[in-house]
Amino acid sequence: MTNNILVTGVRGFVGSNFALQANTEKFNVIGLSWTKDKWNADDYKNHLYKITQDIELESVVHLGAIASTRLIDKKILNGFNVEAVKIIADFCVSKKTPLVFASSAAIYGNSHGFLSPYAISKQQGESIIKSTYGLSFATLRLFNVYGFNEIEKKEMKSVISDMIISGLRHKKISIWKFDNLTPGLQSRDFVNVLDVSRVILNLIMSSTYPNETLDLGSGQSYKFIDLAKFISSIDPKIVIDFTDPPEEYNEKFYQKYTCADMSWLETFNMGIKPFSPYEKIHSLIEQYQKILDFGDLKTLK
Repeated sequence: MTNNILVTGVRGFVGSNFALQANTEKFNVIGLSWTKDKWNADDYKNHLYKITQDIELESVVHLGAIASTRLIDKKILNGFNVEAVKIIADFCVSKKTPLVFASSAAIYGNSHGFLSPYAISKQQGESIIKSTYGLSFATLRLFNVYGFNEIEKKEMKSVISDMIISGLRHKKISIWKFDNLTPGLQSRDFVNVLDVSRVILNLIMSSTYPNETLDLGSGQSYKFIDLAKFISSIDPKIVIDFTDPPEEYNEKFYQKYTCADMSWLETFNMGIKPFSPYEKIHSLIEQYQKILDFGDLKTLK
């Protein structure tokens, strides 16, 4: 077993957290972060092979992607979320290196079966992984990942971090309202970014690559109104507001309920019980409050 792991998207929210935890387990993280505005498959491939030249890898963790469910530029999505997956999959086969691929619960769509362009791109990525001959892999469909330092995600912050930041800074928590849904009763499975990292590391350290697609959430679904009330209980001045989604948002892609099937954790003996959001909210509030206390308000927008 080598101690080298290639991590794509290493500067992103999940990637940066994973790299920190991998380092604590004495892994050497080789990071690939593609931050250019335009997609170029040849440049991406050349950079990938250049940074891994003469390096033996234990695993590749492909976290890099366009993660916005609101982006509709299919050319950009196809480049970063589909073509890049093909390049990574072929690279892993050529290097005889197993792959952990981060997909998304967005693939499940909603009750009407609508899939966003982002979800379709992830679906295509999964198909590439499954059809790549000779590839050893584990595909993880990530549910709503939350944690500290989601600032760079901007409007794509998790609901939990967005509620905390808005509550601390503006004394208001906003929840989108929809027709035919009682306000606040939309419900999602939220998984802490530390759990995501722990699961991926356990897969790598146990050499568990089942060539399957697995859910990665907490295994529970949490109503937005309950989370908002829990967070607002820290300060009686915080109000809960029900608001319309942004005009540019296409409501037909909205998932009103998600819940991961985490039974596989026992099947593969992972020895992990994912955190409940209620176990982590207080520590997240303290972490974000420290930023406020130091006066760095612009980072909490």
